[in-house]
Amino acid sequence: MHLKKRWINRRVYEYYAVTLAPWFSRADPILIYQMGKVGSSSIRNSLFRNQDPRTRLVLMSHEYFPIRNRDLDRIAIEPEYRDMLARETAHDQHVYDQFPLRKRLGWRFREKFYAERIYKSWVCSQRLLRVITLVREPIANNISMFFQIINQYLGADREVSDYGIDELIDVFLENYMHSRPLTWLDAEIKTNFSIDVYQHSFPTDRGYTVISRGRVSLLILRCELDDRVKAQAIADFLDLDKFDIVRSNVASEKDYASQYAEFRQRIKIPPALLDQMYNSKFARHFYSSEEREKFHAHWSGENSIQ
Repeated sequence: MHLKKRWINRRVYEYYAVTLAPWFSRADPILIYQMGKVGSSSIRNSLFRNQDPRTRLVLMSHEYFPIRNRDLDRIAIEPEYRDMLARETAHDQHVYDQFPLRKRLGWRFREKFYAERIYKSWVCSQRLLRVITLVREPIANNISMFFQIINQYLGADREVSDYGIDELIDVFLENYMHSRPLTWLDAEIKTNFSIDVYQHSFPTDRGYTVISRGRVSLLILRCELDDRVKAQAIADFLDLDKFDIVRSNVASEKDYASQYAEFRQRIKIPPALLDQMYNSKFARHFYSSEEREKFHAHWSGENSIQ
């Protein structure tokens, strides 16, 4: 049985994976490094259940040097996106500063002893590193993430059910950092792995590709792919005989599921925001013009996505 399957507490396994495993494990790590709300938990948990010895060491993170440690000067990105990134960082710092001391210490502990140690122990090592990341059309990604972290916008003492859908839509449109999907690949993948995904063509008809640079191999998947296609792409990437994806951490199973569904049905995204999202280099790289037109029409309220 895999070592990971013997840990009762996942946090204990994570501690092992970033402190002892770099010294004692012969397995090469599989790193799921992604922007959040792209189906990564399903992939991570499915890899945990897989019996193949090549899946012994599975790590997952969103970013290595969040908020206070992020050095904007080391991120190579176009000026318009650099301004977005600066606003995101300032916003995150403000949110962090509003947390109670216990939560700030807990968050900082997790950053220091997990996310940053992944970087120092594995990314900076000379070991083969297989990285899986996913992308999702930006409006859907942002709405899903908004509900995932909604207490940051409503306050710790308020519940989603305390608000009407129109109020939640106003909070989302006015306060959420909509640019996150547009900057994440430059800020994280290019900065930490020296892989500029935008310099490599992406087959929008297939929905995934592999980019290799030195000891790093990167699999990029579109979140919208059928789970069977994702599973086969991951199996091929990791050289697994068999791999199946079982979904987890999905919005339809959350406490806010009904509000989330109604929110998605009723929201109409302003034209300026739609243009910013779907004319971005992110959307143009990963989605065809026909797909972007469908997303644009759907979120403008013209029609639903088929």
